[in-house]
Amino acid sequence: MNNTASQRTKTGTELVQDFIRVNGIDYVFGCPGTTETTFLAAIAGSSAKYVLGLTEPVVVGIAAGYSLATGRTALVSLHTYPGLASGMFNIRNAQLSGIPMLIMNGTEDSRFLIHNPVLGGPNTQLAATATKYQYEVRSIDELSVAMQRCWVQAGLQPTQPVFLSVPMNFMLSSTDRVTFKSTRIFDDVVSSSIATVVDALKSAKKLAVVSDYAVGWDHSVRALTNVAQALGADVWAAPYHVQGACDMLHPGFKGQLPDTTSDVRRILGSYDTILLLGDKIDTFTFTGDQAVPPGVTLIQITPATNQLGFDWPVDIGVVGDIEATLIAIAGLLGVDASATIKDTEAQVDVAALAAKYPASGPHASDALILAVLQQLDAAKAHVVTEGSSEDGIVQDMAVSLGFRNVYFSPRGGGLGWAMPLSVGLTLGGAQAVCFVGDGGAMFSLPAVWSAAAAKLPVVFVVFVNHEYRLLKDLWVQFMDTDFAKTKFVGLDFNDPALDLDAIMRGFGAITVSPPDADEVATVMREAKDRQGPTVLFINRER
Repeated sequence: MNNTASQRTKTGTELVQDFIRVNGIDYVFGCPGTTETTFLAAIAGSSAKYVLGLTEPVVVGIAAGYSLATGRTALVSLHTYPGLASGMFNIRNAQLSGIPMLIMNGTEDSRFLIHNPVLGGPNTQLAATATKYQYEVRSIDELSVAMQRCWVQAGLQPTQPVFLSVPMNFMLSSTDRVTFKSTRIFDDVVSSSIATVVDALKSAKKLAVVSDYAVGWDHSVRALTNVAQALGADVWAAPYHVQGACDMLHPGFKGQLPDTTSDVRRILGSYDTILLLGDKIDTFTFTGDQAVPPGVTLIQITPATNQLGFDWPVDIGVVGDIEATLIAIAGLLGVDASATIKDTEAQVDVAALAAKYPASGPHASDALILAVLQQLDAAKAHVVTEGSSEDGIVQDMAVSLGFRNVYFSPRGGGLGWAMPLSVGLTLGGAQAVCFVGDGGAMFSLPAVWSAAAAKLPVVFVVFVNHEYRLLKDLWVQFMDTDFAKTKFVGLDFNDPALDLDAIMRGFGAITVSPPDADEVATVMREAKDRQGPTVLFINRER
């Protein structure tokens, strides 16, 4: 459909409003400053709702969660160089997670930039470190083309953030270049040589499938499960796979690959062929061996050319849409990619979990974590964690209970992702529960206010131990020392102790410290119907 302007010239303000209307944009996620005031005026007259974040990392995280929940590109507004710099770590998290967003940055009046003003800066140079395309508009005549280009580029594979810097005076300037079109993208490509890939898969003696985030983004978990079952393959989730990429209750699912290189190599070394679906086999620490054994046959299917063979030499590389390619492979194997998996789902053994995490003893608070998860629908609820010392426990429980939508740890390594991501997921229609440590929570506490302002029933479960416990554990591991005898520096915040209860209530949340599983059940039932966030504190001091 050609949405050509009905008048000869339009202002930048009118172009922004047209852009939002043509592309059906419901929300603009922003943290404004001086150079965004003219852009804010444009949004005020548009059909979109402005979602305010009190800090830039929170804004980007909320936008990322919304994109994950809806599959749509998010429109983000940040404030010139300082605001962009503040949000960069979550922009990088989004980039490495394959999340599409258009980040529009206000900057100084174009006539003033020659003087290197306070609110100017090398915006595109900074953005280049975490976005796949960057541009600063040089005249009002470029604005419509630049916005159209960036919107389309964000949604093309690899889906990632793109960046557009717009001088603030262009909102009030006029141009006759005013055309926008709603672009339908067809990228469901399948290699015509896919039969060669199927032959290689069928000839494998012991096959492992490693599923990365692209499988979850394409909603291809069922297709993957049917293909893996037909091939007799084991299925592993890639480390830091961002979102649900495997059927965790299927007997072919063997778990998430560890995040250390030697442990990954130990597991993958037991296979002669590995099928990697998506971007990469990511790892956290190097422990003496490369992650992928050089002797295995490695087949990679990815939707983006710049991801193919990027980390490891591959024997067969396929550039194609994950869902369409899995359907094509299933057809050549004589199976229905969309078939319901019958009689192969593992039964959830709640009694075994309860025995493993008892409500008494030195780790009694583990039972409270289990009680939270038991109140959720494993097929629909979204579980988000990031970098706390309890991540392993939450992951074990979530996998055992068969949760389909899980987001374990930020792929870009920057804390401050989980809380705003949960807000964005909920805004996009999902039911999200976020598990975060008290230290990690400090990176994105203002996300609680955004949830309260939008009246979203997000649940935040905060583990309280007044320390960066995970970093202490890593310190001991890296230095090969004894925990009790180690003098830790910079990893405690108990003097004075953080009053997170007061902080969370100040941001508009209801706060609870449930003493037992029964109270957890009550709190969770009430939280579902609350127009605003609920924070559950679980004491993990040792």
